[in-house]
Amino acid sequence: MKAFIILPQRRSIEEVNYSGDYKQIYDLIGARAFDIARLYKNGDGAYVDDEGLYAENQFFWIHRNYPSPLAGTALLLGCNEEGEDTAPNTSIEQLIEDVKWVGDRHDVTCLVQFYKTPNDDYRPMYFPDMEAQNV
Repeated sequence: MKAFIILPQRRSIEEVNYSGDYKQIYDLIGARAFDIARLYKNGDGAYVDDEGLYAENQFFWIHRNYPSPLAGTALLLGCNEEGEDTAPNTSIEQLIEDVKWVGDRHDVTCLVQFYKTPNDDYRPMYFPDMEAQNV
């Protein structure tokens, strides 16, 4: 099935083929354990490295619908009513529009240190239209 891989170290998002076997997620995102960040109301979410904050030479990205930067490579998939993975309902064009590249660990450290925000919501820094919404 179709899936989208988010590659912050290359600043790209690409379509990949996902077999439906959850074990493939470990290889695709380079993780020993993973978690899911729900990004869209339609059930689409990103599988992310659960230990990504501790990885060396990590790169980060932020999504319009998630308040803080996410670490490392991620895989976007959809989810049906039974909780099974499906192809994402979100188009790759929409995903590309909703993702901004944060940078490496140093960039995130500076962001957290110098950009104080209520509830640790860093989206207005990357999505200026959200500032007016007082997100």
